[in-house]
Amino acid sequence: MVRSSNPIPLRRGDGDGVGRRPQSHSLLVIALLISASLFLVGASVGATLTVGPDERIQAAIDGAGEGDVVLVEAGVYRERLVVDKGIALQGVASPSITAGGSGSAVTLQAEGASIVGFEIFGSGSEETDAGVKVLAKGCTVEENLVVENGIGILLQAAGGATISNNSVEKNGVGISLMASWENDISYNRISENGEGIRIAKSDASESITASDGGGVSIKYRPKSEAPVLSVSEIGFAAGRKENRVFGNELLNNGVNARDDGENLWHLGNIGNHHSDFDSIEEGCRDRDRDGICDSPLKIPGGYSADGYPVATEDAVLRYRAVSGDFELVLYRSTFSPGQKIPLGFKAPGSFSGRAVLILPAPGPGEGEDGTGAAAGPADAAVSSQILEGEKGTVAFTAPEEEGSYAFLMLDGSGIEIVALPFKVATPALEASTSSAGTCDGVIVNFSGAPGFEGDWIGLFAAGSGDDAPISRQHLDGESAGTRSFAMPSSAGIYDLRLFEDGGQKSLAKSGAVEVEPSAGVRIRASPAAARPGEPITVSFWGAKPASSIGMYEMTSPDKFMLAMQWTSGRSCGTMTFRAPSAPGRYDFRLFEDNVHRKHMGASNVVVVK
Repeated sequence: MVRSSNPIPLRRGDGDGVGRRPQSHSLLVIALLISASLFLVGASVGATLTVGPDERIQAAIDGAGEGDVVLVEAGVYRERLVVDKGIALQGVASPSITAGGSGSAVTLQAEGASIVGFEIFGSGSEETDAGVKVLAKGCTVEENLVVENGIGILLQAAGGATISNNSVEKNGVGISLMASWENDISYNRISENGEGIRIAKSDASESITASDGGGVSIKYRPKSEAPVLSVSEIGFAAGRKENRVFGNELLNNGVNARDDGENLWHLGNIGNHHSDFDSIEEGCRDRDRDGICDSPLKIPGGYSADGYPVATEDAVLRYRAVSGDFELVLYRSTFSPGQKIPLGFKAPGSFSGRAVLILPAPGPGEGEDGTGAAAGPADAAVSSQILEGEKGTVAFTAPEEEGSYAFLMLDGSGIEIVALPFKVATPALEASTSSAGTCDGVIVNFSGAPGFEGDWIGLFAAGSGDDAPISRQHLDGESAGTRSFAMPSSAGIYDLRLFEDGGQKSLAKSGAVEVEPSAGVRIRASPAAARPGEPITVSFWGAKPASSIGMYEMTSPDKFMLAMQWTSGRSCGTMTFRAPSAPGRYDFRLFEDNVHRKHMGASNVVVVK
């Protein structure tokens, strides 16, 4: 072990006062100030202790003082370290620490202790055995590889810790927080663990539970490992300030994340990458292609949510044709006549071939002779472009004639490798009626939409600007289809407009829809069948200013409502209830007010099963 203590060298002056002769008392003052400065600088830097492969790290820890740095050279150290003072463990060329299959490899139990730059493995399998166990405030665990432990990194009644830039792999639990608060868990790669990040409000090692043999079981930690916390630190009734979890990669863990509290799973707009929520198939959509899912991810176990989960390219709708390593890609399925078409391609190695835009031959039964043929190189080519290299983009122009077309990728011999269909169509929008009652549903038919996931249709007051929709619905990649819009609760003239990819320049507009006040009292619930907890939409007409709507089990008296909502002065509109947890038959009832409960009408039956 080599020990050194080198103060920071003083910076030389900038030349001010050169040529002056200081007074004798000034020289004394300067000497005293320099001596004091050297003492303070040396004390703040601390000593550096170096540990070689044939030495023990724990011996250096025991011999270190507060603020010292223990440098550990490359090698494998078979020790279970306990850091009981505020020192820094710094690895040089990634030395390894193994607990040998029992206990924890490293325990930080002093405020301000840190460990940086190690490979840490081989903890035991007991409930709180870990690669790195943190039991104190203000500790730092950075830039370590923590692999094959019961728990990779465990924070137990710890606060103000920084756990950052670690690779945490193949542990039972990657990072676990028990009864810990105000910690930053950031920019770690957490992969292939049984659980990725687990946050628990309570401490699993200190609890009273029913025992298997009857009575109770009391779990505890040794006094030496149990930090003393004041009420001001943990708050009333053990409430804790939130932990911050952001910038982490949670990849291919059995369960990526679990949190039974209310912690912050993003910082600003920096969330985490969850491998089970980064594509369209998994519920992540990135319509604006900003690399962030459009909707938050609820973290299982409690009320926490990641407001900015990371999206991959699979969260962006693409139209692809793939054959082995060959691929053609479009980001929309439909183009207007004469519009530019950027066609992306991928190919292995130094590929050389062609992309051909063709008008496919009619399918079976579509040709004049009823035979038809599949699309192929023999079909008439409208235009073509050379493809060179592993990937790139080539530009085409959509034909002026509307219809179905395809792109072919051909090799150097003209043999078809893959085909990708697309359409040429003019955007169009048509409302199913020109008149409707307030809050009535109107069907709108659309065609020729580009096929971007961000395409949308909006309901507008006639003559209003494109930036002022009353309501809107995304088309989620559909180029043709229908949508149903509820008309406003105010009479007037309205229209519907089609927009491309989240923009505010309309592609098409429907005819005017005149909306007049609805007559009579109605109430309708949909869907007619739901699972427990699913949303149920209730539409109503003819409500009074103080009206309310209640959810009831069928045949229950009006005073036994399960849930109640007010119409907030609206004469018509919609509201959303959650289906009860108990299977059964339910209805919704409209009242003049929630005091006298004068019954105005009841909905259809909704079956929960």
